[in-house]
Amino acid sequence: MGEQWRVTVHKTCRRSGICAAQAPRYFSVDDDHRTRPPAGPVAPDPELIDVAEACPAEAITLTDLVTGRPVTAPAESAAGRGTREVRP
Repeated sequence: MGEQWRVTVHKTCRRSGICAAQAPRYFSVDDDHRTRPPAGPVAPDPELIDVAEACPAEAITLTDLVTGRPVTAPAESAAGRGTREVRP
C-alpha cells in the first residue's frame, strides 16, 4: 500500500461549494449544501492541497495516513517548489 491521505471537512464549513467546484472528483455537495469529502483514503494529489488552502473557512484538512500528520503545501525555496512539508 502506497502513501494515502484522509480528507476531512470540518463543521466550520461555510457551504460555499468552492471545493466541489474546484475538485468535483473529490468533493460533492449534498441536498443540505454540506460538502462531502471522499468516503475513503485517496492518493496524494497537489490539487487537494490547493483546495484545502482555498477553503474560506479553513474547514478542509488532509492527513497522511502513514504518519498521522497533517499535510500542508510544499515549502517555497530558492530552488522553487517541490519540497513537501508536514507539520507536527
